[in-house]
Amino acid sequence: MMRAVLSFVTGSLVPAALAQVPVPFSTEQDRFMVFANGRFEQMEPRPPMSTHAMEGQLAYRDHEGRLKLFLPEGRRLHLLDQGGGEPRGTRRRIAWQSHDTLKGIREGRSHVLAVNVAHFDVSDSLVVVHDSALHELRVIHRGVHHPVAAIERGSERPQWLLSRDMLVVFNKEARRLTLFHAGRLRTLCDSTDLGVAVAGGGVVAWWDGHARVFKALHAGKEHELSDLRPASAQAGDGLVAFVDGNGRLKCFDRGVTHRVLDEVPSAYWVKDSLLLYMDRGRLMLFRNGSSMMVEPYVPERWQVEGALLAYLDMNRELRGVAGGERFRFGSEAAIRGFELFGDRVVYRSPLGHMVVATRRRAWVY
Repeated sequence: MMRAVLSFVTGSLVPAALAQVPVPFSTEQDRFMVFANGRFEQMEPRPPMSTHAMEGQLAYRDHEGRLKLFLPEGRRLHLLDQGGGEPRGTRRRIAWQSHDTLKGIREGRSHVLAVNVAHFDVSDSLVVVHDSALHELRVIHRGVHHPVAAIERGSERPQWLLSRDMLVVFNKEARRLTLFHAGRLRTLCDSTDLGVAVAGGGVVAWWDGHARVFKALHAGKEHELSDLRPASAQAGDGLVAFVDGNGRLKCFDRGVTHRVLDEVPSAYWVKDSLLLYMDRGRLMLFRNGSSMMVEPYVPERWQVEGALLAYLDMNRELRGVAGGERFRFGSEAAIRGFELFGDRVVYRSPLGHMVVATRRRAWVY
């Protein structure tokens, strides 16, 4: 993919509240467990090859390579596929290839999404497939297949960027940037030689080479963000962060552009609805038009889902920030690591047991 021509950047976009995401983990005895609906369930006697937790269901490939689906509601376990490729997707949807057939999940069972698939990608509401027989790029939206680009034999496959609800396609020959959103196709611009394009949940931003303007489309309205080509940009859920041509960090957040920092940050990250950045060695968080210091250093490990930030502090205590409020997960220090699933964290206690915790409660196995 020709990233020198167009840089596609996006974050993993997860809705703000994911309280019903099952929490998978393996015990010291290598038993594969899941915490869901307030109870611990033993799934397998050996750790899985991979897991993919979604809202209200958990897909995993067991130690023998079989793809299975656990539904906590009703405590049901289904075999999805005896083999196949590794699933990819989001907290709401996954898909996987079995040879050149693309499969997904419908009502707890596997079903065929497309055949003759050379490449694919998955988001909350869209599936993109490169059909090797029809030589076209298609997007599947609400079960309907929409052709979005022809792919001539011997030509480079088109670049695309997939966010929660948007598909952006770059046609190198036509220098055209095309958007698929809410079941419709539209051209964003036809001059992107030196462009930057990013897409997030409900927002897409791009450099218009003819107008010489960095633009954003949000809620059906175009906004001019800068008359200088940005040095970099990232998109999240309703926001776009970028370093403008003057070296300032800015953030377009649901229709309003904010100046976040008057210099180039050492690093910045957009994850879901949060912008995090480094300022003089401090980890800062920007949300809803204002910044706050998370810590005067960058934590060794941190994760974001929705509007929740979880991280290990210097004492290796597990901390969280949500809605500007700070809190602590559990009551232990010296925690080696953790994983975040929706609004819950899971970690191994220094005492050896496994702990699943929210900001208000903890369960111990």
